[in-house]
Amino acid sequence: MSTGLKIKLFEGGHCIHPGFVVKPGSGLTPRAFPAAVALIEHPEHGFVLFDTGYHEQFFNVTRSFPERFYAWVTPCKLKQGDCITEQLKAENIQLNKIKHLVLSHFHADHIAAVSEFKAARIHCTQAGLDSIQKSGRINGVRKGYLKKLLPAALLPQLQIHGDFPLPITQVLGEMDQVSPEISLMCRDLFNDQRLYLVALPGHAAGQVGLLCRLEQQWVFLLADACWLIDSLAENVNQHWIANFLCDDMSEYRHTLQQLRLCYQHYHQEIEFVPSHCAETIDKLKAKGWMQ
Repeated sequence: MSTGLKIKLFEGGHCIHPGFVVKPGSGLTPRAFPAAVALIEHPEHGFVLFDTGYHEQFFNVTRSFPERFYAWVTPCKLKQGDCITEQLKAENIQLNKIKHLVLSHFHADHIAAVSEFKAARIHCTQAGLDSIQKSGRINGVRKGYLKKLLPAALLPQLQIHGDFPLPITQVLGEMDQVSPEISLMCRDLFNDQRLYLVALPGHAAGQVGLLCRLEQQWVFLLADACWLIDSLAENVNQHWIANFLCDDMSEYRHTLQQLRLCYQHYHQEIEFVPSHCAETIDKLKAKGWMQ
């Protein structure tokens, strides 16, 4: 089918961690992990943004304790011009032209610029919303949430998605007569077979990815279901230290196992995009718009 979708990848700042945290054996050398943002142009619904990356507001809300611990443990780099709002303006796209914003989950590096998009319907899950709203300040920081990044004024913009009725093999099954046993579940965002929310819980409560049907291929935005493409291609597991951030380790392992099955079966037809994989993000940024 002709979808008319276009997608472009951006880096909305980055954080710094020792390499071994996400790839054991890669040493103590500091490594930059981009905060990926995807801009999708839909032929009927206009511009759709997947996550927002970092923003100046991140630094504002981490000036006091306990929030300052977040900035210490996860140092963020955001140069002038790096924020997605600045990059959109450089593309001659006004912020009020972003009509839909999908938040994969509510960790600060994915939602820091959300308040800038006042004309957008914000798509998320109830479990994801609860994770930031019901956490205390200390425990919230421990889990990667900064409640001040989601002010009450934004709540009327939220559209909550609760059910994911479509097996991913049903969505992708036309590629192959033999569908593998993959238990990932999807929801057709606009009921037009172009964009699908995919439930990817574990790393964060209610986390979702976005499966995008382009003309010649699919792009699967994975959020933080894994941090590197090596996690899928080479079965590389993150260091146990990184597990402390996970909302539910059992769900995280299950989601990762299912993504590995999906990658094994469909990697020639699907571009898998972890939000913090510099190798993948740099390659797709260099392509510009994909159709």
